Amino acid sequence: MLLEIAIVFTVLLFVWIVITFRRWKRILLSVLYRNSEVVNTSAGEIEYALKGSGPVILLLHGGPGGYDQSLLDMDMWINEGFSLLAISRPGYLRTPLSTGETFEQQADAIDALLSALGITEVAIIGASAGGPPAIHFALRYPDRVKALVLMAAVSQQYTVDESQTKSLLGRIFLSGFMADIGVWIFDIVTRRWPALSMKESFKETVNLEPEKMNTYIEQVMLNPEQVSWYKRFIQTTCPLTSRLAGLNNDLKQLQKVSFSNLKDIRSPTLVIHGTVDKDVSFSNAEFSVSSIPNAKLYRLDNVGHVLWLGEHVSQMNSELVDFLKKSL
Repeated sequence: MLLEIAIVFTVLLFVWIVITFRRWKRILLSVLYRNSEVVNTSAGEIEYALKGSGPVILLLHGGPGGYDQSLLDMDMWINEGFSLLAISRPGYLRTPLSTGETFEQQADAIDALLSALGITEVAIIGASAGGPPAIHFALRYPDRVKALVLMAAVSQQYTVDESQTKSLLGRIFLSGFMADIGVWIFDIVTRRWPALSMKESFKETVNLEPEKMNTYIEQVMLNPEQVSWYKRFIQTTCPLTSRLAGLNNDLKQLQKVSFSNLKDIRSPTLVIHGTVDKDVSFSNAEFSVSSIPNAKLYRLDNVGHVLWLGEHVSQMNSELVDFLKKSL
């Protein structure tokens, strides 16, 4: 009798998990599709969202991500008088990988998108893996770029080391068809126990001793707006299977990153990077600043890869907004 009860309970639990998971994924995709559009350009289909009015800022997300990741600070940009153009880079959400596998092709696809939307010039912000296509765009289409901002951006060859692939997040993000189950569970943990989630995430993105790491997390947890931002940030990796083609392609293309012509960038450039970035090392920022003429470095001491968390954020955003207003 007890065995039969246990079997029934296990079956019911499994059914509940499947239904809950499928509902979670269906709602996420419904919201994602409702808040964006897909335009057919000369380079292929590109998913985008255009918000606000005023000078256009184009944000290129990291990996994994999508247009939704670039909208996390939408209210700030709109309130400052800018328009925000957020796109899903090739392989992410509804932009097919065929639109542009290499970062050079992605730069060309951005040009095609701007032409399709009737936008002549932008300020472009490349975050993390969005850095190389932003740099290529500035090099290939200088007349379109009023300003370039690189935030924790890759500018040198990037490879995933063995410790990253064996970490909890590495196993989730690189787990293929099981990836959605992994990010679903991590999303639940993030919503219920954000400090625990943050601790696991920071292990891969912040190079600090445990005591300093705990202090960093405590500082974030004292700010409800940043806790909310972090929860939304984690959701911009969900569902992962809709972003996996882009992530896998990014990891392939990042191994080939090599710039010898950054001296040819003409646009005003701001480089923002944390000194304890464990994912994209600070040497990328040093290389960018030393190679791009008149580039300005905004150094964030004891800050990791996710620049938008910490006591420095308000000042960082002020610096960023001031730079873009002067440039635009």
